[in-house]
Amino acid sequence: MRVISTKKFHKEALVLSTLKHSENCSDSNDHIAAAPAFWFIFKQDDMLLQTIDHQLCLPKFTNLFFISSAQTPLYLGTYEETPCYALEIHEKIHREINWPLKNIAFHALKLTSIFQNELLWCMASRAKQRLFWDKMSQFCGYCGNPMIHHKKEPAKWCNHCNKMLFPRISPAVLVLVHKNNQILMARSHHFPDGIYSILAGFVEQGETLEQTAHREVYEEVGITIKNLQYFGSQPWPFPDNLMIGFFAEYEAGEIDRDPIEIEDAAWFSVDNLPSFPNPLSLSRRMIDAFVANQ
Repeated sequence: MRVISTKKFHKEALVLSTLKHSENCSDSNDHIAAAPAFWFIFKQDDMLLQTIDHQLCLPKFTNLFFISSAQTPLYLGTYEETPCYALEIHEKIHREINWPLKNIAFHALKLTSIFQNELLWCMASRAKQRLFWDKMSQFCGYCGNPMIHHKKEPAKWCNHCNKMLFPRISPAVLVLVHKNNQILMARSHHFPDGIYSILAGFVEQGETLEQTAHREVYEEVGITIKNLQYFGSQPWPFPDNLMIGFFAEYEAGEIDRDPIEIEDAAWFSVDNLPSFPNPLSLSRRMIDAFVANQ
């Protein structure tokens, strides 16, 4: 059984190329070829993986005959000319499945080491976000009629009012504010105990990314910033975010946190940082990069 493992990915190789959308998983499972395909199978925020030689891998199935009931699979694209599909199953169905492969189990997407590979993370993020979008777009927002998968575009279409809907992405900005060798870190009320992170906020309509960074920092902690520098971006499928990271220098003001959004905020020197996010997140990568340059 061939699997995808973290060692098999190369930056030049992984592009989820678009197949003809007539092959898309629009209305039934009949079109799915008998040839093996890579399946991104989710149970809430957990994803199905196989352990081979002590390494987590993405399993490959010829078909899903062993799953008696599930929502329609979604076609994602191809990896090395092999089709990739996404599927979500529910807990009741999961308990009834007799998986045809050994050492199969669901693993938390946020915590699984295999996803430290950025390209595999992007594939899994695409799969999970498409599944979420599919559930959220069952009916037309204009006229209320059922939506169907478009035959030529990666979109849904209402054949009643002729409106088309493409997958939604919700961009959010991360800002690492620094002052000398200190980082401004904060914790929200929903964070696990003891965890701090850098500031973040969603982009509003009619706003640039830079304007979002300035606004969110001021709204959350009451300070102003300057000299924004772009760091990088990351898909974050919880449920449909695109995170965009910036470094920023402290300009003026004292910390005056918004008590609704922020439970605590403080300056931390790089040699005395609190507990912070896991290595998969863009915020953690930004913190690590700043510390490494001090």
